[in-house]
Amino acid sequence: MKKNVLFIIIVIVSFSCSSSIRTKKMFELNKTEREIINVFMEHELASDTYKYRTNNTIVVIESAIPKKQVLNDYLSFIRNYKESLIDSLQSVKMKNEFEKEQQYYWCQHDFKIKNLQIQSRENFEKTIKTEKYFHLPKRIIFHLSVPIIINDKGALISFISGEGDLGYTLINSGTILITKNNKNQWAFSQFLGSRHM
Repeated sequence: MKKNVLFIIIVIVSFSCSSSIRTKKMFELNKTEREIINVFMEHELASDTYKYRTNNTIVVIESAIPKKQVLNDYLSFIRNYKESLIDSLQSVKMKNEFEKEQQYYWCQHDFKIKNLQIQSRENFEKTIKTEKYFHLPKRIIFHLSVPIIINDKGALISFISGEGDLGYTLINSGTILITKNNKNQWAFSQFLGSRHM
């Protein structure tokens, strides 16, 4: 009996990340990827852009921005491959790999932020269409990509953030370069550009 109860608990915990019956989590972020995304979130939320929204609930859209979109955005922002973190051959290889990528779905445990919620894109769109957002607390909505680790010293992240008070209003967006600092810690390095602004 105890074994059955233990098995049921393990099954429940293993599926707690998913917001639906279907299995969404095909893989997990590694420690480095989690560290990078949290460094980005901490830096972004500490910026002046959000200084009047410090008490807002943070909502992350469950489905991550595809890696191929991050790569395409990055390649559109650089002037030539001499300035790039990757060369033309690497970019072709990465594009081919990302065509076969699995969709990543964010989990609560990916983030260190306490007042953070995960919401499916479908539920978010449904909320806007039915005007349920009028009755929700003030929110900052983030759509994030999984970090693309270019090498052991550089990573790229794309994001879109918006305010949830009036359904959805764009706040900020872009592709960000995260690098190792002189203390060998991941840190914000550079805003590379945005296709939404």
